[in-house]
Parts: sequence; C-alpha cells; structure tokens
Amino acid sequence: MGEHLESLCIRVPKVYDWVKREIEVARIFSSEDLSFGAFDPASPFVDMEVILTDEAGNPVDLSDENSIAEVLEVSTARGTGRREREILLPDGETVTLHEVRLSISGFYRIKFTRDEFGCDDTGAPACFLSTVLPWSTTQRFYLSAPEGTYPAVRLDHFEGQGNVQLSSAGLFQGLDLDIMLCISVQVERLVNIEVEGSYCHPRPELLETLGCGPIVHPPQCHDLFPGTHHSHYDDHGGEYEFE
Repeated sequence: MGEHLESLCIRVPKVYDWVKREIEVARIFSSEDLSFGAFDPASPFVDMEVILTDEAGNPVDLSDENSIAEVLEVSTARGTGRREREILLPDGETVTLHEVRLSISGFYRIKFTRDEFGCDDTGAPACFLSTVLPWSTTQRFYLSAPEGTYPAVRLDHFEGQGNVQLSSAGLFQGLDLDIMLCISVQVERLVNIEVEGSYCHPRPELLETLGCGPIVHPPQCHDLFPGTHHSHYDDHGGEYEFE
C-alpha cells in the first residue's frame, strides 16, 4: 500500500472493435474419401471424434497459436482500402463501419473408436484415425477498422459432429460432418500510451530459497521520458513538446 507510482510509456495493442461469431462448416465424405482398412465404422459400438490439429496432424489446444493455421484478409475495394458502409443502429443512430472479409483456415483429423477397446492418437489398435484434413471459411464482418489496423482472429470453440450413412446392407456409405466454430475477431493497432504505475516484483517463495538476487530495473531519465506534459503527432509516438 502507498507504493510510489511513476509515469511509464508502454506499447500495447489497442482494440478498436471486437465481435464473436458462431460458424458451421459442413463437409460430406464418401466411402472412397476415408480408407478404413480392416476397421468397421458401421459398428453400432463406434464413437466418432473430431480433433483439432496443426498442419502436421499434432493435436492442439484452442489457446495455441497454431490452432488457426492462416488468416487472410480479402480485399473488398480495389485500391481504396476497406469499403465503408453506413449501418443503422437499433436506437436510430447511424455509424460508419468498414467491410472486412477474412479467409480463416486450419486442420483436423477424424477418429473412430470402438467403445470396448479404445486407441491412442496414432490410430492403433482398435480405431481409425484419418489423415490431416483442412477446414476453411470465408466471412464478411462490418467493423470499426480504420486504415492502419489489422484483424486479430482467435478460435474460442471447436467441435465436430458426424452422421454415418449406411447402405441397406448395413455397409458404410459416407459421413456427413458438421464442424462448429466460435471465432473471436478483434481489430487492433499497436500504440504507445503513457500510464501511471509501478514495477512488478516476484513474491517470496514459499519453499527454501536458492539464493536468487533481487530484480533490478534499469534507470530511466524521468525528466525527459516519459514526459508528464506533452503532445504527440499520433498514436505511434513522435516528437514531444515539454513545458
């Protein structure tokens, strides 16, 4: 309590807009698309799972940077940046937003498992693990996205559900797969801001210490930078004027 605060200049992403959207990606597989070998996907004791992976087929978590393989912004207005559009809000106010079209893609694998056995991620013994399969979607968003900003896309949810199609003889004919995604899209730009704060220090270790020394921060010329009274050209910093 009562710790001394000082002016700090930090570089952080400023969020201009933020939306979330649920997206469904559908794909139909025929019996030729999936080579099961000796595994029988038509068995009534088979469970199906869709696994989010990287390009090499390794399972990944939603929080991993490679949970989404690629995000490409598709130009909506040739040579003029993002196209603007007037949007009427429910309260009657009109705002100007920008059309941002994004192509978002990643990878997954399908795993079939017989309940009474189980298997590991290599597809052995009593299961079938598909090759690495791509998923992709192209979405149009209307966002506050002025020139100089960029979209930051994150995957908040990934789930797959499938319906196995059987012939009249009970043989596998195909798979109708639905992948449910929850996509978080933020419009960001790196800015320099001045805040008041104090440096963080580690708390005392509860176990026996190993002789680690204290954290020492380099000195800063407080009379010049950051300035307590200044003006700057834009959010990226620039020349400062001091009183």
